[in-house]
Amino acid sequence: MRKFNYEKKEKVKTFSKELAVEPMIESNIGKKRIMIKELLNLPQIQAGKDLWQNPFHEFDVFTHTTKFVEFIEKMTDDLDVIAAGCLHDIGKPVVAKPKYKDNVLQEKEPGKPYHEFDDHEKVGEEIVRKLPPSIFEKYGLNQEKIAILVGAHYLPMKGIKAMRAAKDYKEFETAYQNLVEKLEKTGYKNEVLTMFVADKLAQGKGCTDREELMAIWNLLVNNIGNLESIYKIQRNINE
Repeated sequence: MRKFNYEKKEKVKTFSKELAVEPMIESNIGKKRIMIKELLNLPQIQAGKDLWQNPFHEFDVFTHTTKFVEFIEKMTDDLDVIAAGCLHDIGKPVVAKPKYKDNVLQEKEPGKPYHEFDDHEKVGEEIVRKLPPSIFEKYGLNQEKIAILVGAHYLPMKGIKAMRAAKDYKEFETAYQNLVEKLEKTGYKNEVLTMFVADKLAQGKGCTDREELMAIWNLLVNNIGNLESIYKIQRNINE
């Protein structure tokens, strides 16, 4: 996994000097671009256009997915992970329900209602499993791995919420260890965490917890930082 600075403003990669030392990756550039285009053009993904999520997401589901892919490409060269990024919200159009509060439809603006997406991760996981294998085989992708990543991409948020809710450091540490155990059970801890960070960053202006997310990602994926610093960041968020 690469070190990633979310604050660094980058243009689309030119794949020049960086890839001069990575000939294997360079040979995959064309395949990757074609793969991304094909996956984003799937009708199940196109269905995310003009499907609005909540005030924490600046973009509709489809545009959010394209932003996700932009971030994930900067964080990894693993084609399975990039493909999972293209498909991570494939379940949302299927489970989408207009969001109401006190019987009032919640909207981004008139005519653009917000939606709820209960269990979209697990629904998406099964959709990926049922897609034609040929979609994955021609790019040398692992369909089952991608399905697992789609199903687990929001798992870190559940653990982070438990960490935030901890009453003291001991409870916080326990919540952290529980998160690590659940991530390891997926068989793809680093990949799931990387997808999660890209997902959060792709919220756009709605992502207000970047410092915390990057601290967690760097500790678990790159072994940079420490748990105490994350605890302090979260206490500041909760105050």
